[in-house]
Amino acid sequence: MRERRFGPVQLYAGSRFLAPLSEEALHEAGRAAGLHEGATLLELGAGNGCAAIYLAEAFHLYARGFEGDPDLLAVAQANASKSPARQRLRFTAPEPAGGPVDFVASFRVPVAVPPLRPGGRLLLGRYVAPTDLGFPAAEAPPNVIYRREASPLEWERFLAPLDLAIRAHRAALRPFERGPDLLEDAARQIAAFRAHASQVRYELLVAAP
Repeated sequence: MRERRFGPVQLYAGSRFLAPLSEEALHEAGRAAGLHEGATLLELGAGNGCAAIYLAEAFHLYARGFEGDPDLLAVAQANASKSPARQRLRFTAPEPAGGPVDFVASFRVPVAVPPLRPGGRLLLGRYVAPTDLGFPAAEAPPNVIYRREASPLEWERFLAPLDLAIRAHRAALRPFERGPDLLEDAARQIAAFRAHASQVRYELLVAAP
C-alpha cells in the first residue's frame, strides 16, 4: 500500500496566497514601494509562487523566488510556466542572491534581507500576535513607509481553505493517529485566530532599509 503523505501542497491547495493577502493588497503595497517595469524582485519563502507571479504580471518586472520545500517549489515552477510573464519569472531552491536587487519580498516568514540597490524597498508580511498563540513573529523593519492590515475578508479567504484541508486529512487518520507537524501547527494557528482574533494581526509593510 502506498504511504499516505501530507505536505504543504495539500495543506495550502485551496489558497492562492499563502498568507492573509489579496491582489488588492499586493497591488497597493507594490505601488507604495515604487515597483516598476524592468525592476528586479526577489521573494524569499516564495511558496506556490503566486505572489511573485502576480507582481511580475501587474508591474511588468522580473521576479525570482526562493523556496526550500521541494513540493511547493515544483508548484511555483508549474504556476510560472502558465503565466504570461513566464519569461520574467524564475523559482529555485534557496541559494546566494547573486548581487543586489531592486526589491525584496517575504510574505510568510521572517527573513534576513539580502543586499538592495540604492533606493531599494522591502515588502514584508508579518504576524503581530502574543507569542503563546504560535504565529511566526517578525520584527517591524526600520523606516516603514507603508502599512496595511489584513481585512477580515482576506483572513477568511486564507483560513477557510486551510480549515477544510485539515478537517479532510484528520477524517482520513486512524483513531488516535496524529497528523504531521505542519498540519498540527496550522490547526493551532486557526484555533488561536478564531479564539483570539482581536489579538492577531497580519501587516503588509513597505520599508526603506
